[in-house]
Amino acid sequence: MARRPKLGQNHWVLDQILPFDHSIPEQYFAHAPNGVWQNFCSLLSRDVYSEGDSQSLYDYVMSRQAEMSADFLAMLRLWLADELKHYEALRRTYHCLSGVSFVDMDRCFSERVHDFDPLQITLQDEFTLLVTLMFDEIGSVYSYRRDLAEYYQHFGPTIQKIGHHLVKDEGMHFNNAAELLLAHHQHRLRDVRAFLEQISQLEGSLKTYYKTFFLDHAQEQYRFPKHFNQVIIRVILARLGLGQQPTSKELKELWQWVPEGHSLVPIFDAATRRHAAAVS
Repeated sequence: MARRPKLGQNHWVLDQILPFDHSIPEQYFAHAPNGVWQNFCSLLSRDVYSEGDSQSLYDYVMSRQAEMSADFLAMLRLWLADELKHYEALRRTYHCLSGVSFVDMDRCFSERVHDFDPLQITLQDEFTLLVTLMFDEIGSVYSYRRDLAEYYQHFGPTIQKIGHHLVKDEGMHFNNAAELLLAHHQHRLRDVRAFLEQISQLEGSLKTYYKTFFLDHAQEQYRFPKHFNQVIIRVILARLGLGQQPTSKELKELWQWVPEGHSLVPIFDAATRRHAAAVS
């Protein structure tokens, strides 16, 4: 009998946690460690839009939906609902922190150009989409864990809750993709390791983020230890029963590592690799 995928979703209501008109009490700005507010604003100025790019990836995949399984399409609908909720949650967070208006955010987002050509190896079929999704989402789990520790926790329980939900949601997406691979692509599991290495090499070669949702970490690889991808590849292989899980020490380092001489990982402008200017 074929294995049925067990798809999950983290249920939370954005309006109940972060209302549209939420205001962060001034005390949190006053007590945040030096540099945290400026870095957080710069980080959000990218994260907001990369979450919204999920719609372009969804539309691209749905243009080929005849090639995909019913379970994959069901998973993708859950994934999109979560990612668009993240987009709105981060818009509200960014507005609260920086004062940037929603109108300005909408204008910036409408001007984005999504280029899928450089990522074609990840978009070949359902199998490559799922493996890339696992790679992308587990990377986001540890990226958001770092952000939660460095930034979200300093601006009150409401903003902190958003960070916790982002981590949990991305973990669910990772697990859902694993479930589909195990249910529908057992015959190709032997190809996973080599394909993950291809994805990692592609990400390392990208000079920019192409606004496709996938491999958005290309714009912030400097925030993580050099062996980050190799550790998350082992996490993926372990989830699929293809290897051993990294140690807890190795996993903690993914989000606790800080470059020598810094108390926070510096935030750089992705294009120039210079320190990003604070939002005024």
